[in-house]
Parts: sequence; structure tokens; C-alpha cells
Amino acid sequence: MFVGARDGIRRWLISLFASAIKRATRQEDRVIAIRWLGESRDVVASDAGAIEKFKRLNALINSRTTIRAIGGSVAEAVSNYRQSSLPLSMKIALPATLAAIPLVGGQAAGIAAFGGALGVPVLLLIFLGVSGITAIIEAVVTSPEARTHIADVIDVIVDDERLRRTSARMKAAMKQQPADPVRFSMPPQEAALRQYLLEMDPFNFERHIMSFFHRAGLEAWATRKSNDFGVDGFAIHADGLLIIECKRNSGQNKVGRPIIQQFKGVAEEQNALRGYVVTTSSFTDEAIQSASLTEKIVLVAMDDLVLWHAQPPTF
Repeated sequence: MFVGARDGIRRWLISLFASAIKRATRQEDRVIAIRWLGESRDVVASDAGAIEKFKRLNALINSRTTIRAIGGSVAEAVSNYRQSSLPLSMKIALPATLAAIPLVGGQAAGIAAFGGALGVPVLLLIFLGVSGITAIIEAVVTSPEARTHIADVIDVIVDDERLRRTSARMKAAMKQQPADPVRFSMPPQEAALRQYLLEMDPFNFERHIMSFFHRAGLEAWATRKSNDFGVDGFAIHADGLLIIECKRNSGQNKVGRPIIQQFKGVAEEQNALRGYVVTTSSFTDEAIQSASLTEKIVLVAMDDLVLWHAQPPTF
């Protein structure tokens, strides 16, 4: 089977799970589904044998009516794959792909091995693995209608394998009064935009800054409560944790070297992928020099921030 077809099938299955969860009418049901995925990911990542994994996953999927309904929806879509919009090459490859899901002692079994529709999504989760289940979670939680219970979503996010080297204290800080990113309406003229940013409520400014990370496709949020690390927002990149510090300063109040040094220490200690210091002013020469000594720190001054509004950044 071609690698391209297998990757395409994987993306299709991820979209099936995500779509089934997004169709849940109650926000509480979506939270239940996200928690189920987090628990399922832990099972798949465990050292348990294949049969034991199947039993645990099967117990999880049977634990709630909501989860059984989502599983049934995915199973029905898979069973009707011939009527789907999948390319022909993927339709041809799909049966062999699913039949080759490893189970016991190097043997392979097809979808019908355990009988019943709920055996289908369980085997699919085994096929997708940790990274695939994570992709389902991300596909759901970046959807605005799924984010009302952001604290519950973050409970799952902070247990992500990519944050395994993040301290327990930092993970606790990540969950302290989280708030969704909000892109506030900004004046189109540059001078008015600069003035608006300078006059924003500090917390609204933080949520506005985090909206750039969210719109770039990352799971991102601000924290209302101050924490020992001086971090105002978090974003989950494919390669690890991004931490963000926001300084809504007056134009004359430059960010100095002590703040950058402290933030560098946090980024290093928490094994963050990168740390962003975003300000409505600028940085002292000493601060710029300090940041230049590591690839982990990105400085975003007012001029850069204005450019972000015209040309959305990538991270």
C-alpha cells in the first residue's frame, strides 16, 4: 500500500472522529468526548499488551452514552466508505489497512474480529496511535463552538506527551483561570491602531495577543491569574510548548534586560520550544542582546505587533 494512501486514510479517520464530536449538541458532551480521547491516548501509550489495550479502550467507549453514540457514528461512516468522497486509491487501500491493525502475538485481525460496531472505533484508535488521537483532540478544541469549557479542555492538553518535561508547577499555572483568545476589532489606520493597543485593558490585550496564535491553528489561551512564572499565555505547537509574556507598556517604557533574563530562565527550565515577549513599546539594547544569546526567545515590539495585524504571523 502506498504511504500516501495510508496517510490520507489516517487524516480521513481523524476528521471522522472530530466531526462526530463536533456534532454533539451539548457542550458537556463535547467535554466528555475530549476527556475520553485523553484517557484513550493514555491507554494507547501504555506498555500494556494489545488485548489489554483493547479491553481498556472498549470499557472507556462503553462508559457513557455520549461516547457510544460518537463511536457508532464513526463505525457507520467507516462501514460506508465506498459511498464516501475518498479517492479511489484510498478506497482500495482501506480494507487492507484496517485488516492489518496489529493485535495479539504478531497476528492481525480485521474490523469484524470482535464483532459489534463499537469494536470498530476501538481498533481505529489503536491504528491512529498517540499522535492521531492528539490530532483529533486538536481538531476539536480549535473549533470555537467546542471551547466553552476551556478549563476541561486544558486538563487534557496539559497531559499531552509534548509537555512531558514541563513541571507540575507550570502545568498548574497553565490551568489557573484560563480564558479564550479574543481578536478585538482594531482601527484600520496605523496611528489609530497603535493608540488603541496602548489604551487596551491589560487582560484584553493578552487575550488579543493570544488570538494570533489561535488563528495560526494552535491551541492557545490566556491566564487571568498571575503566576510565579510571569507567563500570560500558552500555545501548543506541534513541536512543544510556547509561552507568551505580554507587556502593554507606554511607548517610553521599554522592556529591560531583567525581564528577558527571567523569561529566558523560565523557557529553559520548562523546556519550552519558544518564548515570546510582546510589548506595545520596545526593548532596551541590553534586553535585545540578552535575547540574542538563545534561539528560544522572540521579541515582538510595537512595530512588529502592528505588522502582525497586517500580515498574520506563523509560529
